[in-house]
Amino acid sequence: MLQRMYNLREAVGAALAGLHTDITPLTSHQLRLISESLQVVSPFNDAAVELSEERRVSGSKVIPLLAMLHPTLEDDMGTIQMEESKAMAEGLKKQLRDKLYNLQAMSIMSLATLLDPRFKKIGFFSPNKAQEAERRLTAECATVIRHRASSSSSSSNPSSSSTQPDTSEASQPVEKGDKLWRRLDHTVMQRRTQSETADATVEVHTWGNPT
Repeated sequence: MLQRMYNLREAVGAALAGLHTDITPLTSHQLRLISESLQVVSPFNDAAVELSEERRVSGSKVIPLLAMLHPTLEDDMGTIQMEESKAMAEGLKKQLRDKLYNLQAMSIMSLATLLDPRFKKIGFFSPNKAQEAERRLTAECATVIRHRASSSSSSSNPSSSSTQPDTSEASQPVEKGDKLWRRLDHTVMQRRTQSETADATVEVHTWGNPT
């Protein structure tokens, strides 16, 4: 609306001057204020248009676009002169930082950005939030690896669940030497979990670094 008004300012001024109306044309101060305001808000309009398209999934773009808006606002604040425009830019910058903080803490948004090969970790505004997203992704990858290992073990020995007796701690009495073997079993499971986590960490770290 402001862009249309500014583009047609001469025609609107001429029309108002020729009409018998109490509506006064915009002053030069007001037109200058509109011009600087457009400079501040136009990047937000570009981001809104980018995220409004329906043909492509745009969830991974949200954090990078907002992150790019922040330095754009700072650059614009170096060129605008009017106090009203500066106050609007400062208010938008503060709201933008708050919005970025909340969005980067959302698992679905942060993981979408991290997994997008165009952005990875460089799409984040905060390096700390990028590391948090990387840790979440590593944990999920480790869970997937453990699930696949468990499924492979079950499929390789399908009769084990039906033919083997229940050997859980809750169902079996403690016999001599059981505690020693349980300690060894516990150590083996720890090593296996650490290995799975290490594999997931390497996978995510390799993916997250830009190439």
